[in-house]
Amino acid sequence: MRFLLRLLLVLALGSYLWSHYGLFVRQRLSSVESGANQEHLRRVPILAESPLYRQPSQSLTPPGLLPRRDLTPGVIDPRVTQGNLGDTICRQGYTATVRPPFEYTNAMKHRLMRLYGVTGSIHDYELDHLIPLELGGCPDCESNLWPQPRNVFPGAAEKDEVENYLHREVCSGALALAEAQREIAVDWYAVYERIHTQTTGRRSD
Repeated sequence: MRFLLRLLLVLALGSYLWSHYGLFVRQRLSSVESGANQEHLRRVPILAESPLYRQPSQSLTPPGLLPRRDLTPGVIDPRVTQGNLGDTICRQGYTATVRPPFEYTNAMKHRLMRLYGVTGSIHDYELDHLIPLELGGCPDCESNLWPQPRNVFPGAAEKDEVENYLHREVCSGALALAEAQREIAVDWYAVYERIHTQTTGRRSD
């Protein structure tokens, strides 16, 4: 009997405390969760806000070759750093572990084609990471994605060549990760021209 009385007393006290302080507790928990989300967003750096970012001179770059800066400035993945390259982008098979699923990329491709106002078939475009996954680009950030034309020159195939070149440079230690990210986000075509200028120079020697 005494046990039942004590149990009822505990339940009554708990109900009283929750009715008076439960809202406060829920508000505090919500505030903490919101703060944590905001802190996460602050940790995801947009390249356009980085001191590494510099607006390129586009006088020699064919029009329409680069993504719109207001829609696709480029975003890096804070989980990839200069200090963990061997465990991330320089590890074979890494990009497959972070690549977004088809359901996400297909919907994003349709959305970005509308935002960019491009016409034609969806198959005429590649949903491209401006800063590629193999250089520590954000996998699912809309600001790191754009519809890049496939069947043009220069286009998606040439940018892929730049991505592979910069990846080799970073993983060999010849180029810092941050500099490679800046170069490809600011003007990937300038890197493409540099690659082929170097190749032509070596052949003429």
